[in-house]
Amino acid sequence: MCVFHYTCSWLDDCIDRTSNQKRLTQMKHWFFSIITLLVFSSTAVAQGDITPKVSDALKRGDAASLASFFMPQIDLTLNGEDGSYSAAEAQKILAAFFSQNTPQAFTVKHQGTSKLDDQYRIGDLNTAKGVFRVTFFMKKSGSSMQIKQIKIE
Repeated sequence: MCVFHYTCSWLDDCIDRTSNQKRLTQMKHWFFSIITLLVFSSTAVAQGDITPKVSDALKRGDAASLASFFMPQIDLTLNGEDGSYSAAEAQKILAAFFSQNTPQAFTVKHQGTSKLDDQYRIGDLNTAKGVFRVTFFMKKSGSSMQIKQIKIE
């Protein structure tokens, strides 16, 4: 009877260990799957948001860097005058503006999504001649965001 009891006890322990190992393996699998999903989703979001690069270009007054985010045709409003321009034309207009109003800082104050599902950012551009309110709208084009409209008032 003693041997039988020992054998049953040992068998139960083996089954418990096997069961625990399977659970542990499953938990590890789920944990790594969740971590992988979080890493890839945060990378995708970070790659899609061009706001930091656009903000930096505005702060430096770098029209060429800013234009690299433009759609081929862009709506530009500058000091109450608005029009639709090619990316190259808009770059020249902004370069002239930045040469007359040397930027010192740019800070995003508001951000969101429009009714047309475009992303927008509103901020203050501090220049040597004063503060301008800047609004830019971004639209998804392929796998990246591009600026479709800028207003500097």
